Amino acid sequence: MTRPRGTRRAQAAAETRRLVLAAALGEFRRSGYARATANDIAAAAGVSVATVYTSVGGKPDLLETLVREGVADTRVRETLEAVAQATSGAAVLRAAAHGTRTVTESQEDIVAVLLDSASAEPRIGALLVEVRAAYRGALDTCATRLVELDVLRDGVGAQEASAALWFLFGLGSWPRLTEDIGWSYDRAEEWLVSAAEAALLRP
Repeated sequence: MTRPRGTRRAQAAAETRRLVLAAALGEFRRSGYARATANDIAAAAGVSVATVYTSVGGKPDLLETLVREGVADTRVRETLEAVAQATSGAAVLRAAAHGTRTVTESQEDIVAVLLDSASAEPRIGALLVEVRAAYRGALDTCATRLVELDVLRDGVGAQEASAALWFLFGLGSWPRLTEDIGWSYDRAEEWLVSAAEAALLRP
C-alpha cells in the first residue's frame, strides 16, 4: 500500500530535522558553539543552509532544541518514580545516583556544549539557569523523600540534604569525575553513592 503523500512528506521532514540536530551537536562539540557555523552544520547534515534554518532555526534554536529534548528524557520521570517507591535511604540515593548518571551519560555531549556556551549567548545562559532549576527540583524531590523516610543524620534537614545531593549528583559533578579525573561512570556512581550515604544517612 502506498503511503499518503502528506505522511511521506512529514517523515522526510522529521528525518531532515534529525540529521540537522545531529550535525549541529557534532559541530558544537568539534568546533565549539561560538565557532560552529550554519554552513558547517549544513555541510555535515548534507543539506542546504536554508534547510537548517527552516527545519529548526539558527544556532540558539538548534542548541535549545537539543537541550529540551534531553530534558524530556523519560529516564528523568522513571528516576523520580523509583525515588517515590524507595523504602530506605540507601535506595533513594541509589536511584538518584543511577538516574542522574544515565541521563548525564546519554546526554553528555549536550551537557558539555550547554556548559561551554552559556557565557557566549544570553539565550543559552538563560536556558542553563532553567535546566539547573529543573535538575535541582528533581534533587529536592529526593531530599524530601529522605525526610519522609526519617533516615537523615541528626541536624540534617531537607535544605541541607538537597544541597549535598546537588554537590554530589549535580550537573557538573559527573563531568568532573568522568572527564577531568578519568573515572568510568560505574566507578563514579559507586563512589558518589558511598559519599552520599556517609554524608546524609543516619548510621
